[in-house]
Amino acid sequence: IKKAKDVLRASGLPLLPEDNWHVKQNLKKMKKVKKLSPVLLVSGEPLIIADGYHRVCAIYYLSEDLEIPCRLVTRTDV
Repeated sequence: IKKAKDVLRASGLPLLPEDNWHVKQNLKKMKKVKKLSPVLLVSGEPLIIADGYHRVCAIYYLSEDLEIPCRLVTRTDV
């Protein structure tokens, strides 16, 4: 579990606008108290949000200090 602000900062990605369609859909789900899927993160510099960027942004709009359920995997060079 990581905080929204920490995930965004570590990834270096910008916060998507609140009116982004996918962000709005995730905000609607959260307001209906529906569970969201965990965010998939790949460790490294920078942190990669492999799945769930829109969910991270939606959670950030509710509160940057909210914790995000996530799965962290290690990057392996091939």
